[in-house]
Amino acid sequence: MSQLTEEVQTMVDGLVKNAQDAFAQLEDMSQTQVDQIVFAMAKAGYDARNELAEMAVKETKRGNVPDKVTKNIYASKVIWNTLKDMQTVGVLHENKTLGLTEIAEPMGVVAGVTPVTNPTSTVIFNSMIAIKARNPIVFGFHPFSQQSSVKTGEIIRKAAIEAGAPENCIQWIDKPSLEASDALMDHPDVAIVLATGGNSMVKTAYSTGKPALGVGPGNVPVYVDASANLKETVDDLVTSKSFDNGMICAAESTAIVDAKIYDAFKDEMNQHHAYVVPLDQVEAVQNVAINMEKQSANNKIVGHTAQEIADLAGVKVPAGTKVLVTEIGGVGPDYPLSREKLSPVLALVKADTPEQAFEYSEGVLDLGGLGHTAILHSQDQDMIEAFSKAMKAVRILINQPGAQGGIGGLYNNLIPSLTLGCGSWGHNSVSNNVTALNLINIKHVSQRRDNLHLLDDDFA
Repeated sequence: MSQLTEEVQTMVDGLVKNAQDAFAQLEDMSQTQVDQIVFAMAKAGYDARNELAEMAVKETKRGNVPDKVTKNIYASKVIWNTLKDMQTVGVLHENKTLGLTEIAEPMGVVAGVTPVTNPTSTVIFNSMIAIKARNPIVFGFHPFSQQSSVKTGEIIRKAAIEAGAPENCIQWIDKPSLEASDALMDHPDVAIVLATGGNSMVKTAYSTGKPALGVGPGNVPVYVDASANLKETVDDLVTSKSFDNGMICAAESTAIVDAKIYDAFKDEMNQHHAYVVPLDQVEAVQNVAINMEKQSANNKIVGHTAQEIADLAGVKVPAGTKVLVTEIGGVGPDYPLSREKLSPVLALVKADTPEQAFEYSEGVLDLGGLGHTAILHSQDQDMIEAFSKAMKAVRILINQPGAQGGIGGLYNNLIPSLTLGCGSWGHNSVSNNVTALNLINIKHVSQRRDNLHLLDDDFA
């Protein structure tokens, strides 16, 4: 064992030991005590929303301050309104007739891994759902956002402690590294891993041999059929795709538009501060937006503005352009712009028939987005039902913006969350928006009831 490895292991051992001490206190707390702590954390995150947003953008040079503020409001205020009436301590359900009682118990030490795309809001969110479930959490922050994530952790931990939480309820690795994050997730006294990050990190979380809540990548198709309300659809698309400069994984990646309304769609996009790139300049945008060697989003432009990306590509765009729209001839490996881009670049493809539109939508999901999200804009109920059945995605969003719709609560009644499970299609253990209920064990207390008649010979 190298000296560095010994140093990392000693550091991680100390963090986990402190978390175990905190767990011993948390697991004895009442629902009222827990809720007082989580409310204080939410209030502290909300009060610091502007400071943390500014710090995140300055440090990561990705996204924009107003939308980072909105994310922090969502992670604190909106999530608190979801959690405040949620029972996570004591008896959850009781059925005296059946003799069954469900009792909530905490899981233990949570290892939390956070992404550079949401460096403050994810810390607020993960901390709140962990403590709501009476679990301490130890973070491994993304090294490119360490300072803003640490500041977030300091603010909400201070609020938690002042509200009655144990001192080491929220901790983090001070010197971020892949080795340290791996050591944390692999630690035998960590009960569960909550991984919000890149593919490799999530894969590592699932290889630890312990429960893991990881999330798959998003490559989101949006089908706009001939019956769609174009003005509302385009407004949703631009609202979603430009939000925090396109870094939300549920944001639309490729728009598949019915041929009957294709030209009208492009005209409407141009009227909503989106710029349809001339065909002879699409390749230039592609070469900037996509790392052609790795066939993935180019890290250098992730979370940058449409104007910045256009400048790098040598494309002149009107002032105030929010989204670059690039027309492509199909989807799949031969069309790199149909991949996830994590930026305000929206690929656009024409569908001559609904069958072709479904084929394209499925092709986008197959290109790294299976299980995540698929979107349809349509007023045709039969189309809605057919699309919902056909798409291998756990979030099927109808007539709403992807980024704001996928996280839940704002445009629909999905569970509000910043950790979006993708089910088996995305190689995830959960197919829902993760919340505090995913971080508890449930005891099932069963009273004797004689049901031996179930063994009778009759079969009906």
